[in-house]
Amino acid sequence: MFIQEIKLFANNLESIVDFYNRVLELPIVKRSERRVSFEVGESRLTFERCDAELKPYYHFAFNVTESKADQIVPWLKARGIVINLTNEKEVNFFKDWNAHSAYFYDPAGNIVEFIARHNTKQESDQPFNPEDLLNISEIGMPALDVISLSELLIERYDEQIYLSGDDMFTPIGDEQGLLILSSLDRIWLGSDKKVEIYPLEIVIANAWEDTVQLENYPYRITSRAVSGKSNKGD
Repeated sequence: MFIQEIKLFANNLESIVDFYNRVLELPIVKRSERRVSFEVGESRLTFERCDAELKPYYHFAFNVTESKADQIVPWLKARGIVINLTNEKEVNFFKDWNAHSAYFYDPAGNIVEFIARHNTKQESDQPFNPEDLLNISEIGMPALDVISLSELLIERYDEQIYLSGDDMFTPIGDEQGLLILSSLDRIWLGSDKKVEIYPLEIVIANAWEDTVQLENYPYRITSRAVSGKSNKGD
């Protein structure tokens, strides 16, 4: 799976622009009074303004250059970003996923993850820089029923469970792009925030073009046609 774009909501676009553009040095590709989009490697991260009383938050992850796992935290700290401790560590190694991750909050309270996946080898002898943010590789999708939602997405998009899943947590896709289905009875890893449902839109590369509003959820998934994909789902 390849995630071309995620569209999220935030009530403080000015702080979002300052953080992602000035602090993380992500280029702005589009901006209006109500919306701003940033380039994250091959993906796009979009925020749309919502009402001030709403305070949505999401979990998403950026793949980073695999050989620079040990540079993630120093680079973030040099920009004044506080790392969220997970298992009392700033960087965690997940054996089953063969990956190192670090988590932090953005100004909207989103749980952002930088993840170096060692099964996808990338070498570089340059210091860590914004070009090492390769793409958006995860987006959390809180679920009322993880099993039923996973079955729907697997059938609809011809995807599979990544490694393993259960009724609490199921990742769908592959190391390039994962839909992270999570029960509402969990806390997002790398945070102290309860898993909650908020509106979002996900744009994925596919063999066909359509937009699906998932029943019982404020989630829209848009497929954009790319060559080389199977035609299942037409």
